[in-house]
Amino acid sequence: MLIICLLASSFAGCLDSDDLTEENSSSSLEKAFNDLVNSINTSDFRTYCKYIAYTYDDTTNEVILSNNTVLDECAEEREEELNYEYKLTISNYIEEKLDYKAANNSGFVYSVDFTVEECAKEDDGWDCDDPNDESILWVKVGGQWLYWQDSFLEQSEGAPIATFFVEEGSDGIYYVDVIKVSKQEDLAGFSYFLKDTTGSTYVGGNGFGEIAMQMINGNEYGIDASYDGNDTQLRNRATNVSDDDGSAYPVHFEDNDRDGMLSSGDQFRVYGNGTETNGPAEDNWRLEVQFDSSGDIIASARMP
Repeated sequence: MLIICLLASSFAGCLDSDDLTEENSSSSLEKAFNDLVNSINTSDFRTYCKYIAYTYDDTTNEVILSNNTVLDECAEEREEELNYEYKLTISNYIEEKLDYKAANNSGFVYSVDFTVEECAKEDDGWDCDDPNDESILWVKVGGQWLYWQDSFLEQSEGAPIATFFVEEGSDGIYYVDVIKVSKQEDLAGFSYFLKDTTGSTYVGGNGFGEIAMQMINGNEYGIDASYDGNDTQLRNRATNVSDDDGSAYPVHFEDNDRDGMLSSGDQFRVYGNGTETNGPAEDNWRLEVQFDSSGDIIASARMP
């Protein structure tokens, strides 16, 4: 999508803050979000770069803001690359505070969900796409709100980075929503680990293993309760996972868009103990997802 593409570039350097004083204020975040959208609509690339141009130092785990020179260079680069007009119309703005900070010198990460209608100016007028639901992350550093680019996090080359949001239901289930994945990969390339408060992997039942339903050396694996493929044995396993109360399968997965990828909109369900559940998970347990080919943990979600 256009806005995701526009918000995908990274730059180097340091940045003067706008002296925003309300730490993690809802009103200031929405104002910054609208300011960014307006900068795209008006081709105000200097303002646009104010929210985008920064770097991440993985040695100190700090975000480095940009100075005026870097902002000017960023604006010039954007102007050269984006030589046609866009118009974004935003509705349904919702912000959520997530349970982690981006860096040692940052505030908490916020997820902003919204609906956007994207239009590009053609010779015969504006050409508009149908409205789409989108989600991006924001964080405040030194009083300045920034669009948070997960690509700054250190990962092996080729490993995606995922962002999760966790909410505990009254039914004893922790719902772990996949908010964002930096690039989609086949679900069969990921594993999961359910870890207790000591950091130890839960080994009772299926506390770790493959996410995708698959046959390996004649044995069935996976926790994807939404599997609807042709393999009868795997379909039966998917039914068993779906019907389980957390006793045998403490983690369930739903590939909600049925694309066979780990992608935004998918959901893990981690089972605790409730009126209709019998899982082991408790507050402060963690769900970790690993990209198998590199061994990187691409996301870690704490049960609230």
